[in-house]
Amino acid sequence: MMPPVDPDHGIHHARTMPEELLIFSVLSRAILDLFGPVGLTSTNEEARQAKLDALSFLTRKSGAWAKRRSDLCDAIGFDGDNVRERVIRVLEGDSTALATYDGRRELTQVAQARELWEQEKSQPKRCKPMPKSKPETRLRNAITKYAEVRRHVLPLLTHPCSFKDLIVETNGDVSDTTIRDVLRNAIAKGEVVNNDNTYLLVSVPETAVAATAG
Repeated sequence: MMPPVDPDHGIHHARTMPEELLIFSVLSRAILDLFGPVGLTSTNEEARQAKLDALSFLTRKSGAWAKRRSDLCDAIGFDGDNVRERVIRVLEGDSTALATYDGRRELTQVAQARELWEQEKSQPKRCKPMPKSKPETRLRNAITKYAEVRRHVLPLLTHPCSFKDLIVETNGDVSDTTIRDVLRNAIAKGEVVNNDNTYLLVSVPETAVAATAG
């Protein structure tokens, strides 16, 4: 019997790690949420909010959204600012900016994304609030939107986590109920497995989101 053929001839460094596949999936989901149909939403308002979250994640120049985009892109060797510039080019009317993106056939709502972008640009800039004498009370479960909770939870599942682990890892900032919804839907879609109430990410098919990095 012949030994199995190793397509990499014993060199496996070129294979994409599960953590990188997850980041590809997160970035691809954000692009699809912004420029295409939004999945797993029950109302038009939830779908609109998912698009606004994706818009903020992909286009904010500073703040928490920009930091998260930069951190994820850095982890896979992308330039987060380059990704932002590519997305903004599309929003500003350049239809060729994502011409090499393999999933471009699914990006059927570019016009709606451009409308949201114009609305975002027309919003008056918020002034920084004056410092308060008393510290604000931190609200638990402040993050409740499904798309945002999903972006917080799935990156944690590159190693086995219990439900309690996820609560601790997210510092109690994420809605317990929505975490359960994210886990249940991810299991149903085959993205996550549940072994004795311990959750773990299944390998996610790699996408061509690298096209956004130029």
